[in-house]
Amino acid sequence: MPAVIFDSIRKLALALLFASTALIVSCASDKQQARLVDDPEDRSASTIPWNKQEKWEVGGQFAGMTDRR
Repeated sequence: MPAVIFDSIRKLALALLFASTALIVSCASDKQQARLVDDPEDRSASTIPWNKQEKWEVGGQFAGMTDRR
Protein backbone atom coordinates (compact mmCIF):
# COMPACT_ATOMS: atom_id res chain seq x y z
CA MET A 1 0.00 0.00 0.00
CA PRO A 2 2.74 2.60 0.76
CA ALA A 3 4.26 1.95 -2.67
CA VAL A 4 0.96 2.86 -4.34
CA ILE A 5 0.72 6.11 -2.35
CA PHE A 6 4.35 6.98 -3.15
CA ASP A 7 3.72 6.28 -6.84
CA SER A 8 0.58 8.47 -6.81
CA ILE A 9 2.44 11.33 -5.12
CA ARG A 10 5.29 10.98 -7.61
CA LYS A 11 2.90 11.14 -10.58
CA LEU A 12 1.13 14.15 -9.09
CA ALA A 13 4.45 15.93 -8.50
CA LEU A 14 5.58 15.27 -12.06
CA ALA A 15 2.23 16.48 -13.43
CA LEU A 16 2.47 19.70 -11.38
CA LEU A 17 6.06 20.21 -12.48
CA PHE A 18 5.10 19.74 -16.13
CA ALA A 19 2.10 22.08 -15.82
CA SER A 20 4.10 24.82 -14.08
CA THR A 21 6.91 24.54 -16.64
CA ALA A 22 4.43 24.76 -19.52
CA LEU A 23 2.79 27.80 -17.91
CA ILE A 24 6.08 29.63 -17.43
CA VAL A 25 7.35 28.87 -20.94
CA SER A 26 4.09 29.92 -22.57
CA CYS A 27 4.33 33.35 -20.95
CA ALA A 28 7.77 34.06 -22.44
CA SER A 29 7.68 36.49 -25.33
CA ASP A 30 10.13 38.41 -27.50
CA LYS A 31 7.53 40.95 -28.60
CA GLN A 32 8.11 44.55 -27.67
CA GLN A 33 5.52 46.20 -25.49
CA ALA A 34 3.18 48.69 -27.13
CA ARG A 35 4.47 52.19 -26.52
CA LEU A 36 2.19 54.78 -25.03
CA VAL A 37 4.38 57.72 -26.10
CA ASP A 38 6.80 58.08 -29.02
CA ASP A 39 10.34 58.54 -27.73
CA PRO A 40 12.21 61.29 -29.62
CA GLU A 41 15.54 59.82 -28.46
CA ASP A 42 14.79 56.45 -30.07
CA ARG A 43 17.39 55.68 -32.72
CA SER A 44 16.03 52.36 -33.97
CA ALA A 45 15.70 53.45 -37.61
CA SER A 46 17.44 56.16 -39.56
CA THR A 47 16.79 57.75 -42.93
CA ILE A 48 20.30 59.18 -43.25
CA PRO A 49 22.25 57.64 -46.14
CA TRP A 50 25.46 56.87 -44.26
CA ASN A 51 27.39 55.83 -47.36
CA LYS A 52 26.69 59.05 -49.28
CA GLN A 53 29.76 61.24 -49.73
CA GLU A 54 29.60 64.81 -48.61
CA LYS A 55 30.10 67.72 -51.01
CA TRP A 56 33.64 68.37 -49.75
CA GLU A 57 34.61 64.70 -50.27
CA VAL A 58 33.54 64.55 -53.92
CA GLY A 59 35.35 67.44 -55.55
CA GLY A 60 38.24 69.76 -54.97
CA GLN A 61 41.83 69.39 -53.91
CA PHE A 62 41.41 66.23 -51.78
CA ALA A 63 38.95 64.35 -54.00
CA GLY A 64 41.16 61.32 -54.62
CA MET A 65 42.42 60.98 -51.05
CA THR A 66 39.19 59.55 -49.65
CA ASP A 67 39.19 56.60 -52.07
CA ARG A 68 42.67 55.28 -51.20
CA ARG A 69 43.83 53.58 -48.04
